Amino acid sequence: MLDAGSYKMRQGIPELIAGIALAGIEGVSGIGIRIEHPEDARKRKNLSRGIKAEVDQGKIALEIDVNMEYGKEFMQLAMEIQGSLKEMVAAMTGWDVVEVNVNVVGVNAL
Repeated sequence: MLDAGSYKMRQGIPELIAGIALAGIEGVSGIGIRIEHPEDARKRKNLSRGIKAEVDQGKIALEIDVNMEYGKEFMQLAMEIQGSLKEMVAAMTGWDVVEVNVNVVGVNAL
């Protein structure tokens, strides 16, 4: 393999990948916005809102705030979110996803 330079990714790309992957999971009714994170309010129309990624030396830790649909098993759905996001972000970035923390911040009845 040719080692002809460096590999860089713009800030926000892991969050965007996670947001796109999260949109395809049944039972998740949206990404939550917590009041203690006012920077999220500026990104309301962005797929990465409510998602934080810490990248350190090729390792990624994700924290996701989600709204879940009423009547779903939250623990099972959280585990599905963790697996799906870990797989997709790792596959697309080539970096190791070391953790995916899921915070349920709301429940939607519809």
